[in-house]
Amino acid sequence: MTGFRAPLLFATLLLCPAAWAQDVSREALARLMASHAAPLLLDVRTPKEYGDGHLAGALNIPVDDVAARHGVLGIPHDREVVVYCKSGKRASRARDTLQSLGYSNVRLLEGSADAWRAEARPLVQEHPSL
Repeated sequence: MTGFRAPLLFATLLLCPAAWAQDVSREALARLMASHAAPLLLDVRTPKEYGDGHLAGALNIPVDDVAARHGVLGIPHDREVVVYCKSGKRASRARDTLQSLGYSNVRLLEGSADAWRAEARPLVQEHPSL
């Protein structure tokens, strides 16, 4: 029976890249950002949430707009994209949308913005003028 599982697992990984794609840890992302080698960061929260604090360099496209606005990413479909929201639910939806559009290297920020903020990691605040 154990010999049967390995080929099945291997086939699953080949046919479904999302099965092996892991969330990126906050520590790993912070190191990449410090070395100026960060992947494209996509914040899929509302503009207000984004303005209240987002990761430096993150692009804001609300989750419901990702399919219609994915062209503004302006990146090759195989470039790494790290998606986050408040807790992870919207980010997961956005990842699925991007993968359905052909983006092959989409990962989630482990713990999303809530965990990043809880660790007092740096956030950029931008409030539009009224």
